[in-house]
Amino acid sequence: MKKSILLIITILNLSNLYSQNLTIDELVSLRKKSFSNVEEILSKKNWTFLNGSEANSETMGSADFAFNKQDFSDNAESFFEFVYNDTENEEICNHRILFQFFDKVKYTNYINRLKKLGCKLIKTKIEDSNIIKIYQGKTTTFQISIIADKNELGITKTRYHFFIIGNVDYFITFDDDSTLRDLLKEEVEKE
Repeated sequence: MKKSILLIITILNLSNLYSQNLTIDELVSLRKKSFSNVEEILSKKNWTFLNGSEANSETMGSADFAFNKQDFSDNAESFFEFVYNDTENEEICNHRILFQFFDKVKYTNYINRLKKLGCKLIKTKIEDSNIIKIYQGKTTTFQISIIADKNELGITKTRYHFFIIGNVDYFITFDDDSTLRDLLKEEVEKE
């Protein structure tokens, strides 16, 4: 009887632990949600709010969250930043997500899922000693950074940083080689 109870408790704890991890599908879905809905979803999954700034008509706001954050430091298993505009209308929400974690297995699973979703690797480069990879799907761009940092003891720790953004936003704002951005710039200059 005691073994059965212990087994049930262990299974419940493991399922709770795994349910907290955000999948690529969930991350893409959150990008299209309002700030209030994102906060509620993350809170239900035991993410801790760290800080934020308010959006207005001129600047995007941001909200930072941590998963499995230590009580007396800012160390955590994962970090999530939601960069949003000032709309609560989910039909026009098109926000940005920055997601950072340290688990190579999770990184490999995310890359495999991106490929299954039909995302194509369009660019790989080394920038500031980090690997930068750009994957694109039909509507979403994923800029993935692999960053190796040495701590004060000289031990290297690798972190994975996923920046998730709409394709049009990426082309206009972030892509140095964007023909679309250049065409839009030309049209604006003609007016």
